[in-house]
Amino acid sequence: VEALGRSVNVELLARAGVLTGEAAVTVGAVSQGVVAGDLVNTASRLQSEAEPGTVLVGEATYRAAANAIAFAEIGPLSLKGRDEPVTAWRAVRVVGQRGGAGRTEAMEPPFVGRTEELRLIKELLHSTGREAKARLVSVVGIGGIGKSRLAWEFLKYVDGLAETIYWHKGRCPAYGDGVTFWALGEMVRMRAGIAETDDPIESRRKLSETLAQYLRDDEERRWVEPRLAHLLGLVERPPGEREELFSAWRCLFERISELGTTAMVFEDLQWADPGLLDFVESMLEWSRNRPILIVTLARPELADKRANWGGGQRNFTSLHLEPLSDPAMGELVVGFVHGLPADGVERIVARAEGVPLYAVETVRMLADRGVLEPRGDVYEVARDLGTLEIPDTLHALIAARLDGLPAEDRTLLQDASVLGKSFTLEGLAAVAGEGRGDLASVLRELTKKEFLAQEADPRSPERGQYTFLQSLIREVAYATLSKGDRRRKHLAVAHHLESVGDEELAGVVAAHYVEAFRATPEGPDAEALAARARDWLSQAAERAMSLGSTEQALGYAE
Repeated sequence: VEALGRSVNVELLARAGVLTGEAAVTVGAVSQGVVAGDLVNTASRLQSEAEPGTVLVGEATYRAAANAIAFAEIGPLSLKGRDEPVTAWRAVRVVGQRGGAGRTEAMEPPFVGRTEELRLIKELLHSTGREAKARLVSVVGIGGIGKSRLAWEFLKYVDGLAETIYWHKGRCPAYGDGVTFWALGEMVRMRAGIAETDDPIESRRKLSETLAQYLRDDEERRWVEPRLAHLLGLVERPPGEREELFSAWRCLFERISELGTTAMVFEDLQWADPGLLDFVESMLEWSRNRPILIVTLARPELADKRANWGGGQRNFTSLHLEPLSDPAMGELVVGFVHGLPADGVERIVARAEGVPLYAVETVRMLADRGVLEPRGDVYEVARDLGTLEIPDTLHALIAARLDGLPAEDRTLLQDASVLGKSFTLEGLAAVAGEGRGDLASVLRELTKKEFLAQEADPRSPERGQYTFLQSLIREVAYATLSKGDRRRKHLAVAHHLESVGDEELAGVVAAHYVEAFRATPEGPDAEALAARARDWLSQAAERAMSLGSTEQALGYAE
């Protein structure tokens, strides 16, 4: 905004209030979304308290962004419409790399369960240098599974080598205009030392100096520079085809590789546009006799854009990161939190279901609550764990992943979340209703993207059933349903199960009627719904008593 003001010789200053959370969005007849709710109202009040030229944030935003942005606490504010004061922070400066990436001084959990994968990447790095052959390593796994941590451990290894490795890293943003080659541009900025705050003149100067260092041929440098400057958004596109741009961009990294092995790490490749994928493939083809190691980190959704990513390429290695075993997760938690009782370790491990980030963020949430206290480079237990809720950071991570799905896939996951962690195709069809197309094909896609899994063991009574790969995915998908949708879908499940006529399902039917009532306890038919729930709870209690399960029967009766 300030830059816009300078361009017209007018002093313009913006102010903003930022809160992190969920809000309701209603879409009108002309597809114009209206965002509403307490979160939006509070953010508006917070914005009104901000001085011109500043940004104020709430607690959840502060916790989520503190690793990349420095904040100054301004204390509790009394905001209109709020009974309690709201603690706020003022954003001061960016302390991470471009886009907020980069490691921080936050306590780091132990690195467990990925030693074989790290060893393989190390060996491929040395083979790349020894044989002077370009290589591609594709690391795929769901969010939080450990891709970035693996890359970080690889960087620490590279930093400790006696030989010089020319390291570059770039992240593909999830959204924005003109970001097709953003990750590649980050690598060039890193090599040229171009800072976030550098103006175009300073950025162009640094780029020129960097090219003079690596490209000794004057004519080649004059040809490459405007094309790299265009990549960084410093000049308009020079004349020529896309292949000329690719050739100029490759030229910089090829000249760098003449001095030593060059590593290029692309993070979040699932967000990449086809153009960037084409560029990486062009490097493997045209720079194949150069010591360049390309490592790509991506979620399974990458297959939607390039199903055969890496297929048919020379020197291609694929690594798929699976969830960690319970012993490895236990080692992570125990190494991160000293003095945690065995049952506490088991609860966190069970909650995380093999995803390291889930365990780490749960630990950090407990630290924010004061349950854990930092002691050096680990945490120690200060008081009882209490309930393990979903940390805001994990909720945002999973919700963003769900938002990235096609609408049909996302809606189907929401439908499935009403059924529980496991469900049948028939049950899902009852919730989804008629006219929803081929559910089986959508379920296959969601299984391929690692949202779901299918029980294939012929000995299992649940063979053919689908299950959420992590319970947290189900919980977040369910949380995104409106109360009205919850009520409607729970009733659909209850009616479907009633039609089955199996008395063993009485407890399940009762649970769905109870949840339908809880969703809209003030609804017009609330009394009838409550009566229906009581009837099925009574049947479930009788069934439990007939099986000798007195405790369960009492639970239904309560």
